[in-house]
Amino acid sequence: MIDLAEQRKRVRRVLGQGRRWYLRAVLMMVIAVIAASRGGQLNYAIGIVMVLLAGLSVSLGRSMRKSARESLAKLELLDAGSRQSAAGNRSQ
Repeated sequence: MIDLAEQRKRVRRVLGQGRRWYLRAVLMMVIAVIAASRGGQLNYAIGIVMVLLAGLSVSLGRSMRKSARESLAKLELLDAGSRQSAAGNRSQ
């Protein structure tokens, strides 16, 4: 079984991955604006596809960060519960 410190480390890694998806979305939007501003049928198509991909990236980043925050809250509750039980065992 994985200890709480290792789980926290994994959750923080997922938070970082979610943040990177946000950055990818920004980069995709920049590419979409540049492609659309250059004109032409192919560039417009690339711009539209990049906007759609940026939306998906934002959605993925948000869901990853949300689940990571929920996991971190659960880990905090587990840690608080284990501290309480350890303190209760010491007082007996």
